[in-house]
Amino acid sequence: MRSAVQIERLVQDHQDGLLRYLRYLGCEENLAMDLAQDTFVATIEADFEIRDRKATSAYLRTTARNFYFMWLRKARREVTLPDEDVLEAHWNELELSDEGDTYRRALRNCLSALSQRAQLALKLRYGQNASREEISCAVGLEAEGAKTLIRRAKEKLRDCIRKQVGE
Repeated sequence: MRSAVQIERLVQDHQDGLLRYLRYLGCEENLAMDLAQDTFVATIEADFEIRDRKATSAYLRTTARNFYFMWLRKARREVTLPDEDVLEAHWNELELSDEGDTYRRALRNCLSALSQRAQLALKLRYGQNASREEISCAVGLEAEGAKTLIRRAKEKLRDCIRKQVGE
């Protein structure tokens, strides 16, 4: 059995990447957090031998993907995903060798280019999980206007990030 320090280190080293991967697969944020927790518990209970970072990350992704597929089956949801080898290859390409730092840097740059109102709306929605009504009140728009503001801001971010990372 691992010590608490080893377990904490495992989670610290791999949690963010695992959550990004689950979101990449299509998990909603709360589900991704639950599945990541299940993945770490299962890994610890299996007394997985921690190797290098890349091998450990691959093991955790496989375990998390299996938990997600089990959840989809239980929920009777149909999601069409590419073959696992294609998923892994694409994920590795996206993560590059910097574990997503290039994308996070691009996101920070692109966020700063948005209007203050759009930044506030995104912060409230994704940082504080605020309701549409709370967001609309904070940015001074009707609920549908706040929804449109967020949608347009996300489109601008997506385009800007793709340009910055060379997609």
